[in-house]
Amino acid sequence: MTIDVYEFTDLSDSVEKELAFILGKITHHIHPDIVSYITQENINYKDKFQGICPNICDINSFFYPGSDCVFPGFRRPINKEKTGRWKNNVYKADGTILNDNTFPRNIWAYLSMNKAYSGGASGMWSASGLDRFELAHVFGHKQDERDLEKKVFIDFNDEQQPYGLFTSASNIVLIPKGYAKPTDHMISIKICFYKRHLELYGNNILGLNNFNDAYVPSWYSDIKWLDPVLPMNWETKINSLLEYREKYLKNKYANS
Repeated sequence: MTIDVYEFTDLSDSVEKELAFILGKITHHIHPDIVSYITQENINYKDKFQGICPNICDINSFFYPGSDCVFPGFRRPINKEKTGRWKNNVYKADGTILNDNTFPRNIWAYLSMNKAYSGGASGMWSASGLDRFELAHVFGHKQDERDLEKKVFIDFNDEQQPYGLFTSASNIVLIPKGYAKPTDHMISIKICFYKRHLELYGNNILGLNNFNDAYVPSWYSDIKWLDPVLPMNWETKINSLLEYREKYLKNKYANS
């Protein structure tokens, strides 16, 4: 028996340029001054973190040249690691803390309301209006999710786990709900976000060097990007965030 199959045409490639133009206008990046501030503070915090985390934890995955990792130790788990009470708890195999993608929200939470992230109808995420947005990571924070990076960067370190990018301030953008998927799956748009990151912050990305500009779409220069903003009292808010992380991580590792 013959089954007639009608194959519908995927026309998504034909609208990538238009989608990139839209995303450029509505995507919030962390201001470079904030990124520089966190990077400098991390230089001072590295020794403190090494003194509280288990010896098995590879701190070089979180502290590296230009690191703006807000919560060293934190990473997303793979499926086989999601056993028992894994959320926000220390994974004994490598000394990291497994998270379900809520801790990266803290930098935006503090910049908005000077509070740690809390969800739900009564949480600050809703009260601040941040619930109208979703977060997107520009660069992959798991080694098996970096195929495109491996293609467009000439120098690629496939031995160092990029866990620090999970809560890297410069690696987390804020996009209105419903608009983030293209940054995950559309190659031209992902490359545009790579290029934008490099323009704003330079190369502060773990394991990647020598970006090949030949992959950047010819229309990239026509994108009108939303300028990063410096919220009022941002230094006070970032200091509160860093105080919170130090207290949280110290308690978490002490109680593990």
